[in-house]
Amino acid sequence: MDMRRHRQAPEPRFRRAACLSGLFVLLAVLPLAATAAPQARGEHARPAGDAPGDVFSRLASAFESGDAGGLAALVHREGLAVTDRGERSSEYSPSQALYFFKNLFQGQRTLLFAYRTSPDDGDGGRARAMAQWKRRRIDSEVVVEVQVVLVLALDEGRWRLAEINMVR
Repeated sequence: MDMRRHRQAPEPRFRRAACLSGLFVLLAVLPLAATAAPQARGEHARPAGDAPGDVFSRLASAFESGDAGGLAALVHREGLAVTDRGERSSEYSPSQALYFFKNLFQGQRTLLFAYRTSPDDGDGGRARAMAQWKRRRIDSEVVVEVQVVLVLALDEGRWRLAEINMVR
């Protein structure tokens, strides 16, 4: 009769606990590795749903509904440059942009805001799109049509509104 002692395998619950702790460590490290990789390569990290096209869609919706707060929330942290038909140019901080948009929509209603060109994909940290904006004053039936060039710029990895150029 052979009396050698054999080592028994650990209890299944201990193996399960070891696997779970390894899984928790892996789940904790993966998000850090994923966010560090683009920065290590010198790329701008972009959150999901923040492609230039997504931001242009939100801008169009905000223009159509006269949502000054929604537009102001999309302004670049360095501010917004607005040029009106090449005659007048103004700079607004993000907080001032709210009042700019409120004043813009206070006396007029948007009838149509539609992109005439497809928004570009934002190579070089800037993205542009041209839109047709039909509006009328609330006290008039006269429809005014303006071509609007919207320019987005990257702001800490997110696309934000940096310029509005209004052209007749």
